[in-house]
Amino acid sequence: MGMEIIIFLSVGIFAGTLAGMFGIGGGVIIVPALIATFIYLGFDQVITTHLAIGTSLASIFFTGIASAYSHNQKKGVVWKIFYPLSSGIAVGAILGAFIAGNISGDNLRYLVGIFLIIVAIQLISSFEIKASKRESHSISSVLSGSGIGMASSIIGIGGGSFTVPYLRYSGYEMKLCIGTAAACGVPIALFGSLGYLYTGWSIENTPSMSLGYIYLPAVIGISATSIFSAKIGVAITHSLSDLVLKILFSLFLIIGALYMLAI
Repeated sequence: MGMEIIIFLSVGIFAGTLAGMFGIGGGVIIVPALIATFIYLGFDQVITTHLAIGTSLASIFFTGIASAYSHNQKKGVVWKIFYPLSSGIAVGAILGAFIAGNISGDNLRYLVGIFLIIVAIQLISSFEIKASKRESHSISSVLSGSGIGMASSIIGIGGGSFTVPYLRYSGYEMKLCIGTAAACGVPIALFGSLGYLYTGWSIENTPSMSLGYIYLPAVIGISATSIFSAKIGVAITHSLSDLVLKILFSLFLIIGALYMLAI
């Protein structure tokens, strides 16, 4: 149990720092780490991926609040685009959890890897696009939020991998994209984790100290350190240029994708 807690605390440090830097929830780190940890602990491998995703989303809720608060303190959140996006995200995240319940663990991992590679390629190809303020229509933002929430919930991430490129293409500068994505990660995590709690509630082979597909010791351990390390990530973000952030973000996505496809 001691080694288990050390792993969860360490994962929280990395996840929180990345959450602050890139506006993500840290799920790309949390999900693979939890899958490996759950296998090591002898949990039923049939449910390890679903358990890792549900637990990741529950952890991201707390990390996301800390990250969003820090970004907002530096005026890095565009609230006028957050509200329509988050309303769509709420519906999409719940729907995504129910869809994931009908997908095998292996296929879920492949989905994570493929999605991240696609987003990284799209972001890299748009390096020369200059941000130009454009008003976003509420309806399109709600629909986009639904897609972001659904995809993020299915693969257990805070949505920054999708929200950042969407906001970038909408004309916002990188720092605002990252801060707003961090805020959007909160409703994704909240409604997504509630969905996994519900869909996993009747599953008999979940470990003790679980609520559905949410493993409470991991949530507590990861959240304990990620809340504080998120502030470090935010400070790093606001000290770097947009170009450097985009390059780092793209490399991060590619590394995460290759890792998920390899495990």
